[in-house]
Amino acid sequence: MRIRIFIGSAVWAAALLSLLLHPADAHAAADGGAVEVDRDLLAAFERPAAVPFPADNPYTPEKAALGERLFHDPRLSGADDRSCASCHIPERGFEDGLPTGAAIDGTPLGRRVPTILNAAWGALFFWDGRADGLEDQALGPVQNPREMNQTLPELVGELKADPDLVAAFATAFPDRPEITADTIAAALATFERTVVSGIAPFDRWVAGDDGAVSAAAKRGFALFTGEAGCVSCHSGWAFTDNAFHDIGLPDPDVGRGEILGMAELNHAFKTPTLRDLGARGPYMHNGMLTTLEQVVGHYAHVRDMTHAMDASHAMHHGKAHPETVTRASLSPDLPKVDLSAQDQADLVAFLMSLDADAAPPPFRAETIGLPATTVTTTEISQKDKQFQPGAITVKVGATVHVLNDDTRSHNVRVDDPKLTLNSGYQDPGQSVELSFPEAGTYHVFCGIHPKMELVVTAE
Repeated sequence: MRIRIFIGSAVWAAALLSLLLHPADAHAAADGGAVEVDRDLLAAFERPAAVPFPADNPYTPEKAALGERLFHDPRLSGADDRSCASCHIPERGFEDGLPTGAAIDGTPLGRRVPTILNAAWGALFFWDGRADGLEDQALGPVQNPREMNQTLPELVGELKADPDLVAAFATAFPDRPEITADTIAAALATFERTVVSGIAPFDRWVAGDDGAVSAAAKRGFALFTGEAGCVSCHSGWAFTDNAFHDIGLPDPDVGRGEILGMAELNHAFKTPTLRDLGARGPYMHNGMLTTLEQVVGHYAHVRDMTHAMDASHAMHHGKAHPETVTRASLSPDLPKVDLSAQDQADLVAFLMSLDADAAPPPFRAETIGLPATTVTTTEISQKDKQFQPGAITVKVGATVHVLNDDTRSHNVRVDDPKLTLNSGYQDPGQSVELSFPEAGTYHVFCGIHPKMELVVTAE
């Protein structure tokens, strides 16, 4: 079982508090002029000092080098004619530039190729979050009959026939040198975690260079983190909460709702990173928007839809725009403000400031494991999109109460051989009760906001 611990929430909470207390500091000038942005708010977007790796698959340079080699190896496909890099193209931001991926017969797949940029900070993978970690994701496309159409026994056999690869696996995995599906996945995941966005003008602005971005980009950032509300979903240095939202695209694909079996999450897809967008068009999970101007314009029209919804989120009030629909599953985090043409242009200028123009900082890895301390309690809060406390110790069989005292709906999930639980859709004010039948360590998370994590030690 992989445990992912994310840090920095206190910094982000402080920045949001500063924004609420001093909103004028982060509002664009009405005439499109200069804007002053609170430095505390900028600090919430500072690049992390190290790249996180899980304790059960820590970083080694040998493993990363092997993973990169496999990433470019066409033997991962059944016909030996395409590799991971065939669709995750570095020059395209590790996407492929197509509205949706191309199947092996040339027909379009149902969704776009997602980037692997900054995946080390991710939680669940694929657009619908069906993979719990990069190790689980890595071999999915390999085995998909429409994508790479390779079987794991065939793949292992082909790689074992290569003496160079046999030696490379033995070096990368000295404690388990034999080539297996698990070591192939571990090597691929290790390489993918090293794929990090380079330094962008925005990063230099965060670091103190006030002239690194334009006045328009600064106004766009003020809108992004203020009245436009984009930061509700696109938070942190990579500009993603790694959560799942229905943003009103007219698409029959129900996404996360099918994975969780929850109609409330129908049409919800993972929030993508906003880094290096200039190389990554077209946009959205289905590639239906071709420019950043269209993307920003979509959210301007979504504002009309969210105002049209009644308190019960009644279904199908009609369309507010040809590329938007109104339905019960729309994310409550969608913007509810007017965006003028100037506002939209400023937001695009800000997004363009996230495109890297220099290499990332020198690589540094850190291994993330279980939290150092736990609290003995059975009362858990979900305020501010966090389980609080984040690690607890309980007696076997004791009832744990999880209260949604947040302003957003949540979900409580456990996927463990000893316990499987899906609480369903948990509205603000509702509680979930759960108990742990056997001693051990359990990973509890929110299926809607998967960076919400709780580690439970049952004794």
